[in-house]
Amino acid sequence: MSIKYMDQLTGLANVLSASTIKCSTSRWGPERRLEFIDFRLFWDGKINRGELVNFFGISIQQASYDLARYAEVAPGNLAYDKSAKTYRAAAAFKPIVAHSDAQYFLTQMAELATGAVPPSSLYIGWRPPCDVVRYPTRPVQTPTLLRLLWAIRDREDLRIVYQSMRRASATDRWIAPHAIASDGFRWHVRAWCHEHADFRDFVLSRVQRVVEARQSIVDSAADESWHTRIDIVVRPRAGLSDGQRAAIEVDFGMTQGQLILNCRKALAFYALRQLQLDRPTDASVAEQPLELADRAGLSDLISRARKVPEDEPATSL
Repeated sequence: MSIKYMDQLTGLANVLSASTIKCSTSRWGPERRLEFIDFRLFWDGKINRGELVNFFGISIQQASYDLARYAEVAPGNLAYDKSAKTYRAAAAFKPIVAHSDAQYFLTQMAELATGAVPPSSLYIGWRPPCDVVRYPTRPVQTPTLLRLLWAIRDREDLRIVYQSMRRASATDRWIAPHAIASDGFRWHVRAWCHEHADFRDFVLSRVQRVVEARQSIVDSAADESWHTRIDIVVRPRAGLSDGQRAAIEVDFGMTQGQLILNCRKALAFYALRQLQLDRPTDASVAEQPLELADRAGLSDLISRARKVPEDEPATSL
């Protein structure tokens, strides 16, 4: 991969980022409009034709037809309020689409609050004042991400310039990327490192540039930690009162007093760190109300979680 080609990619990315591709919502099919009606009835308790007209860019006649069609598909869900000239969710309303989950709604609220998606792409109508704590973003160069994605797809090695926290300056190294992963705060590329002869995580924002590429002979199936899944069993900490234990079980959606987190072994230490389960066991229950059911069995991952989570080798249990 030549530097000239990477410059061309950069130019292309800049052009795309400066352009806005507009899609007509009127092209959305009738199934989406029925889903929209169902969503608004469930979360707002009402809907009128104007909402369909404004959201989808359709005619009043089409909106009337869609509401009549919804009444056929979901008999008993609609009740027309003549005084308010709107349709309300009937007392026996039952959603016909799987969007009645609180997490689904809150995720959409968060996306709107952070500007991750435009309001026109989500079904939410009325919403309360809402804000989300914004964490610092890790900037990733678009041409770099594109080249990493293509390398994964086409099974290529890449020579990258990478700034590790363990080295004073950026260095060249050959990697064979095969997967992308997020630890909840930043994105990593999972890759074979030819320098260290093992699979490691590389923070995407620390990849300064891609220098060249070549065909890879690395078999990603050999990344056992990536392809192996394990269970992390979490429970309320010993020493909690009955009320505190009940609160923790509800907060974390525990079943029978425990929460089972199934994840890739390669990513497990990130989960331990985010839940602060790598902290010493002498922390107060106020600081850490959770504990691992099998702390001894996860000792290697706990040790890894306490290290700098960058450019690290895979750890076997």
